[in-house]
Amino acid sequence: KINKSVLFHSKSQKMMTKAFQPLSLLLLVFISSLHSSSKHANAFPLSTQSRWIVDDSTNSRVKLVCGNWAGHLQPMIPEGLDRRPIKELVGEIVKNNFNCVRLTYAIYMWTRHGNRIVNDTLNDLDLPEVVEGISKYNPSVLKMTHIEAFDAVVDEIGSQNVNVLLDNHVSEAKWCCDDDDENGFFHDRHFDPPEWIHGLTLAAKHFHEHHAIVAMSLRNELHGPRQNQRDWYKYMSKGALAIHKTNPNVLVVISGLNYDTELQFLRKKPMNIDLGKKMVYETHLYSWSGIGTLKLKEIWTKQPLNRICENSIEGLDERAGFLTTGENAVPLIFTEFGFDQTGSTTEDNRFLTCLQTYLVGRDLDWGLWAFHGGYYLREDKIHLDESFGVVDSTWHKLRYPNFTDKFQLLQRKNQDPTSKHCNEYMMYHPLTGQCAQVNENNEIEIGNCENQKRWSYNGSQIILSDSKKCLSASGEGLPVSVSDDCESKNSSWKTASLSKLHLATVDKNGKELCLHKDSNSSVVVSSKCICIHDDSLCLDDPMSQWFQLVATNV
Repeated sequence: KINKSVLFHSKSQKMMTKAFQPLSLLLLVFISSLHSSSKHANAFPLSTQSRWIVDDSTNSRVKLVCGNWAGHLQPMIPEGLDRRPIKELVGEIVKNNFNCVRLTYAIYMWTRHGNRIVNDTLNDLDLPEVVEGISKYNPSVLKMTHIEAFDAVVDEIGSQNVNVLLDNHVSEAKWCCDDDDENGFFHDRHFDPPEWIHGLTLAAKHFHEHHAIVAMSLRNELHGPRQNQRDWYKYMSKGALAIHKTNPNVLVVISGLNYDTELQFLRKKPMNIDLGKKMVYETHLYSWSGIGTLKLKEIWTKQPLNRICENSIEGLDERAGFLTTGENAVPLIFTEFGFDQTGSTTEDNRFLTCLQTYLVGRDLDWGLWAFHGGYYLREDKIHLDESFGVVDSTWHKLRYPNFTDKFQLLQRKNQDPTSKHCNEYMMYHPLTGQCAQVNENNEIEIGNCENQKRWSYNGSQIILSDSKKCLSASGEGLPVSVSDDCESKNSSWKTASLSKLHLATVDKNGKELCLHKDSNSSVVVSSKCICIHDDSLCLDDPMSQWFQLVATNV
C-alpha cells in the first residue's frame, strides 16, 4: 500500500511516483482480473459421479435447479428484454432461488443468422412495440447481432453466479412443438443432421471459455413420424461427441424420443460413446403428455388420484428413472415440467403435487417451464402471456403466490454423496410444499422446511430425532403430537394407499386414521383416510393427507 501524502511531499518524491506508475498499472490489471474471475465464483466445470453431478474443484454435489428461459422463437433473443434491464431479469432468477437457467436457442441462429442485427430482425417481424421496449430497457441490444445479444444475457447470468444449461430447442426459430412442424427429427425439412452438428459445434466453440456455461443439450423433445432408434443412436452420438470434442468442460445432456418421455431402449443398448464424466440424460413430463396409456390431461380428475399418481411414477421409473440406479447409474435432469401458475387448472395442480413427490423423493436436478412471463412473438401473437411462467406478464411479480413454499424442498439439495451424515427424514406435505414441525405444545404443524426437526422411521414408529418421543395420534379430528408412549397402537404408522403417500395408524377402537392437513389451519390432525383403497368410484381429493418421509443427509 502506498501513502500518497508521502509520495507527493517533495519534488524528488514526485519522481518516485512516476517510477511506481508501471507497477501501479500492473497492480490494477491484476486486481481487475481477480474481480473478473470472482464474477463466476459459483460457475465451474461440472462432472458426473454415478447418478450425481459434482463440482470438479470440491467433488461435492451440485444440484441444478433451473428456470427455462426461451430464446429460440423468431426474434432469436431471450424473452423479456423489452420489459426490464437484463440485470433485473437475472436478479428475479436469483431472488426466486434458481441456480441455473436452461437457455434455449435455435440452430439457425448460429448457422444462418449469426451476423444478423437484432433490430433488423424485429423490424422484419413488424414488432415496433418490442423495439420500443428494448430501446427503453436494453438499448444496446438493438445494435447487436443475435449471438452478441445471447452473450450479453449469458454474461449477466454468470456475473450473478448462476449456471447456464444451453439448450438446442429447435433448428428453425419457432414455437415448439407439433408432430408435423418438420422440425422434430433427423432428416425433417428443418432438421438436417450436418447443419445441426455444425450449429452445436459453433455454439460449443463460442462459449468454450465462458465458465457460466456448464452444460449443453443436444436437442429438445425429438418428435414426429420419422422417429426411430437407429437414427437416434447414430446422430445423438455424433452430436454428443462433437460438443465434447469442441468444449470438453461442459456436461452433454442427451434427450430421448417421443417429446423426451422415452429412454427405456437404453436398458438393452446403452450409448457406446466416451464423454468422460460428462454424460447426462434428460426427460420431460406435463399433465397432458402422460406415461404409456395415460395420455389425457383429464385423467387426473377422472380416476382415483392415488392410482394415477402411482402409475405415473412407475412409468417415469420405467422410461427414464432407471438410469439413476444400478452400477452404471448416470445423472438424469428433469429439464422440463410445468403447470398453469394461475392456479386455475385442477389437473395441473394434481399433476404437479404428484410429480413433486417424485422429484423430492429422488432429489433430482430439474428445470421448470418456464421462468419468463411472456413472448415477443409466439405463433403470430404479439406479447402473448405465458401462464406457465414464474413471473407474471409485468415480469415483476410471481404469477403463483405460493411458489416459494411450494418449491422450497425441490430447490434444496437433500442428498450429497460426500456427506458424512446418516440419512434422517423430513416429513413433507407436498400439497403445500411445507414440512412438519413440532410446536410448543408438542403438536405437529406445517411450516417452513429449513432448520426443522428431523425424524427416523423403523417401519413402525416415527421418532423425533435427538429425542425418544414418537409421533402419536390422539383420536379422529384431534391434533397429532409427539409422545413418550411409543408402544401403543396409535404410535405405530405405516405408508398406505397405492401412492404410499398416506401415513396411517389406528385409534384405540381399531379405526384407521391418516395424517391430515386442514386447509384452514397449520395444525396436523388424524382423520378418516381418503381413498386409500383402490376403488375406481372413490374420486375424492386425498392430497391434504399426502405426507412423504423424505430422506436427507444434508
